[in-house]
Amino acid sequence: ATRIRHDVVAATTMLRRLLSGDLPNPGRLEELKREAQGILTPDVFDGSRFEFNKQLTQKFALNHSIQMGSSVMPPSYEFGANVGDDHVLLASRIDPAGRLTGRVHAQLTDALTAKMHAQVAPQSAQTPSSLKLDLDYKGNSFMAGVTYMGNGLIAANYMQSLTPSLSVGGEGFHHIHKHINGGGIAARYTMGTKGESVATAKAGSFGNVELSYQRKVSDKVGLATELQYFHGQACTFGLGYEFRLRQATFKGLIQSDTSCLATLEERVSPGVALLLSAQLNHKRKDYKFGVGLSIGGP
Repeated sequence: ATRIRHDVVAATTMLRRLLSGDLPNPGRLEELKREAQGILTPDVFDGSRFEFNKQLTQKFALNHSIQMGSSVMPPSYEFGANVGDDHVLLASRIDPAGRLTGRVHAQLTDALTAKMHAQVAPQSAQTPSSLKLDLDYKGNSFMAGVTYMGNGLIAANYMQSLTPSLSVGGEGFHHIHKHINGGGIAARYTMGTKGESVATAKAGSFGNVELSYQRKVSDKVGLATELQYFHGQACTFGLGYEFRLRQATFKGLIQSDTSCLATLEERVSPGVALLLSAQLNHKRKDYKFGVGLSIGGP
């Protein structure tokens, strides 16, 4: 009887929090493992890269990007322009081959956000044209969204906070042309008084499973790990680390395929950063190194 009474009280407390809106917003399901992803995706490149960003006005900025000496990509140049305010952001990039990439982020209301990402490429380009539309609704303790992709894919997702630490959700999709349906479920658990640790899990209808864990050791040190299992195909594992120093940020990643990745961003002076990148795989005898310079600011 005591156990039943305890369960009833816990369920009543959870329901009261759901109705009162005291629970935090869990964020988008697509960003389920956002803390771990920030550590596990270092910005690696090979060859040389130069970036120049200029803030012309408070709402308008230009940027140039040049990359040369890569062992896997030809020399490239991109010109970009960004314009926006607190409600609308328009960003675009174009290269000499005519490949145009555009992004729109519009805050329609305090709760409703619309986003568009499109890429238009000439027929001779290897990368095909693409389109992605997102519409997200942010509630007090939940997040709901729908997605449409230009190839005929329609998807919907939902995340709900059950307690201050635990949130669960799910997603489903349908391909109009291929008549393929699928979906998945997800959970996110935050530990610590300030959310120092975050564990996530996601399982899909095709047998794929994703697990991640992020630990904020201190204000300067962060660790993250991730495991991905694809039913009947492969299983991958990664361990990442991040060190934030006063003038530099160092990120590294060790993967189960024996690859080691590392990046260093050294802020030489305000608005100027030196970029160093390395990718090593001793098993495949594949070694790539990169050096870059980023100049930006008003």
